[in-house]
Amino acid sequence: MEQATDKQVIALKRFAKNPSLSQGILKGVQFDSLSKEEATELIKKCIAETNREDAAEEEGEEFSIKYSQNYKNGNGAFATIILDGEELDSVRHAHREHCAEIMAECEEDYPNDKEIQIAAFNQRCDKVFTWIQQALEEKVRKTRQ
Repeated sequence: MEQATDKQVIALKRFAKNPSLSQGILKGVQFDSLSKEEATELIKKCIAETNREDAAEEEGEEFSIKYSQNYKNGNGAFATIILDGEELDSVRHAHREHCAEIMAECEEDYPNDKEIQIAAFNQRCDKVFTWIQQALEEKVRKTRQ
């Protein structure tokens, strides 16, 4: 029986740093006495288990972007403000209303030409990030007072 290669042993020792693997699949395994085939099978099991753990973590977590801004407060120290969900929803709602008004104006100004309506809308309408940045700056001003 051929001994496990150094690379296989190193890979298994890295997997052993994961507490769930070291207490599960790799519990009681003597790395130095493994055959090449046993090491290969253990590596496959560890990879499969790691992938399952990663998938389970991703299901539980919802991706979200946090909008924040650093600023210097009154005593010269840096601080950070973050827009919470309610503030962000408020900004997005106001921006949506603004966009609807601009689109209505464009349709009124150019009733027979959709391409010009869209081009005019793109030129007249602010991007949502501009509104978010303004909300962050306003929150900084309020926080400093």
